[in-house]
Order: sequence, then structure tokens, then C-alpha cells
Amino acid sequence: MQNLNRQQWKNKMKNKRKCKNKYRQNNPDEEVNKAESAEKHRPKEEVTTDSYSNNKNSEKTQMQTKTQKEKTGKACKPQKRKNTEEETDICGTSQAQTLGEEKQLTEKEKKTKSSSNGEGTSDSVINITKQKAEIRNEQQDQTPPKKLKPELSKEESAKREQLRKLLNRQETHRRESPVEQKEEPTLPEEEVKQDRSASLRSRMEQRLESARFRYINEVLYSTSSGDAKCMFRQDPQAFSIYHRGYTAQVERWPANPVDAIISYIKQKPASHVVADFGCGDCKIARSVKNKVHSFDLAAACDLVTVCDMANVPLKDKSVDIVVFCLSLMGTNLADFLAEANRVLKMGGVLKIAEVASRFDNVRSFVTALANLGFKMVSKDTENSHFYSFDCVKTSDAPENIKKFGLQLNPCLYKKR
Repeated sequence: MQNLNRQQWKNKMKNKRKCKNKYRQNNPDEEVNKAESAEKHRPKEEVTTDSYSNNKNSEKTQMQTKTQKEKTGKACKPQKRKNTEEETDICGTSQAQTLGEEKQLTEKEKKTKSSSNGEGTSDSVINITKQKAEIRNEQQDQTPPKKLKPELSKEESAKREQLRKLLNRQETHRRESPVEQKEEPTLPEEEVKQDRSASLRSRMEQRLESARFRYINEVLYSTSSGDAKCMFRQDPQAFSIYHRGYTAQVERWPANPVDAIISYIKQKPASHVVADFGCGDCKIARSVKNKVHSFDLAAACDLVTVCDMANVPLKDKSVDIVVFCLSLMGTNLADFLAEANRVLKMGGVLKIAEVASRFDNVRSFVTALANLGFKMVSKDTENSHFYSFDCVKTSDAPENIKKFGLQLNPCLYKKR
């Protein structure tokens, strides 16, 4: 290597710095460190006098401080950057580097004090301390401010408020949803309980009514008509219960014998008078144009005449057709048929329809009717459920009826 004098070496260093700053901005602390290392390793020259070396050293220190000022100012100037965290890191590193520089400068000062004994050295030390203080003040002024939250625009703030409201609603809905789920099943359970209780109650009522119907039916077959009439007087609801049970039983039948009797009466002249013993709901009177006298132990409608069928309020020989449709009930059957003979005209028609199970011997029944003044015209005993008989009045009924012993089996329902 060539030995350079001081001025040549300075010019060389200036050119290097200019080239480096031209293409890239290096860290000023690194350049200062490089300069110091270059000073340490630069070639030593023989100096003739101590004053010359002292002046040169002072000039050198002044140049370094100036360059340091310029570079530190450039490094700590606030620049527009995206991340403020990087700025804090850079300034933090710059502060640490400045502390290192101060240590190096103090070491240099000691060296210069030991080497120099003149007035120039004291002036250079004072200048260096002033420059240090100035550098510290500049660094404190140029410290980057703390990271502040960016101010939001009105639109962004409104969007954030809407999002918060939605989140709060969802949270409240989630909190309330389990309570609603717990409360909702209670309502159907109560309804189910009410439905069950109502159904049980209706079933019990139906069973009670059916039991009472069976009891009334048994009383009607096992007692006389007078006793049955007294029972319905004392308990008006008994007949309605019996009538509802009877209609329920009729719905189960394959055919109702009343319909056959109505079709028969329609074929007869409208001038024929009809007497319906045990009319029930007066279906015959509501279905034909003929005049119909409806009799029963209790009134199911306004067309019914309440009376004992053994003593009806009609004149002798005033009726053309007498009907007993499932109404030969009671122990005094002969009294009913004798009353029908009294009311019928000579040659009048007696129509009877009864349950087939009540007849043990049809021939004995037919002979009893003949003894009461009725001649058998036609009969239908082939039906599995009901037997029907058509008779004509040939003579008046005898006074002593009991000796004939007319009886039928009671139509009783099975006990449950």
C-alpha cells in the first residue's frame, strides 16, 4: 500500500462517503464506527511538532462531530412509514448507538488529553461536550410519538355500532333461547293432561250412562207398565238416558223394523188412523201423512201422549192400524194387546215387531194372539234379529185375560 499524507487520506474518505450516500442511505452509526476503525488502522506519519498534531486532532474531531450531526439528524427525522413499531425500533437502536458513540468519544477525549498538553486540546474538549449536548437535545426532540389509534370515519363508526348491536342481540337470544325451550314443552304437556282428563271424564260418563241404560231397560222388562211410569215421573232424566242408549243400539242394527212398518203404512190410504204404542221418538208420525196417535211412558217430543199403554185415551173401535214396534215391554203384555183390541176397528190390522231372542216358541205366541181375538195373516221369523207378525181383529178380547199366560223373554243386555 502507498503511504498517503493526511490531506490525501481525507479526500479519499470524503469520496467514499459521497459514493455510499449516493446509492443507499446507510446507518450513520455504522459509518462513524467505520471511520473510527479507519482512523485506528490508518498509517502513522512522523510529525515534527506537538502543536501541529494537536491542531490536526482538533480539526479531525470537529469534522467527525459535524458529520455525526448531519447523519444523526437525517436518521432521526420522522419519515412516512406504514408501521410505527418499526420507527420505535429504529429510534431505540439509534439511541443505543449514540450511547456507544458517547463512550467512544469519551475514550478519545482521554487519549487526546493524555497526548496533548496545549490550549487547543481544551478548546476541542469543550466543543465536543457542547456537540454532545446538542445531539442529545435533538434526539429527545425527534423521538417519535406514541402509536395513536387511527381516527375512524363516520361510515366506519356506524358499521361498527351496527355490528355491536347485532352481536348483543345474538347473545341475548342465546341466553333467552334455553328458557323458551324449557317453557314451550310445558304448554303441550298441560294440554295433553287436559285432553286426557277430558277423555277420561267422557269415557266415565259414557260408561255410567250405558250402565244406567242397562238398569232402566231391565226395570222396564221386569216390572209392570204402571211401575215404569212412576219411575219416569220421579226421575225425568231416566227416560232421556234410556232414549239415548236405545238410539245408540239402533245404529248398530243392520236394519230398523220401524222402516218396514212405515213403508207398509204409506201403501195404505191416508184416511186410515194409526195408533203407535211405545212410539219413542215418533218416527212413524213424522214419516207418514196419516193421522198417528203416539203413546209412551214419557215424552221425547211434543207429538207424544204420555200414558200407560194398558189404558190409552182413545175411543173403542176408532183406529185402523195398531203398531207395537219393540214396545211389548213389562210383565202385563196381555193388557197391552187387549187394549189394542179395544181400540181397533173390526178388521183392523195389528203389526208387531220384536227381538228374535225373546221368542222361545212362536206357535204358543200365535195361539195366545188368537185367544185375544187376532187372526195371524203373515209372519217373518227368518230374520236373525227381529220377528214380525201381521194380525187382523176378528173378535173382541175376552174379559179374563190372565188365564192365557202370554209371556215373552225379557231383552236384557249383558252385564259388563
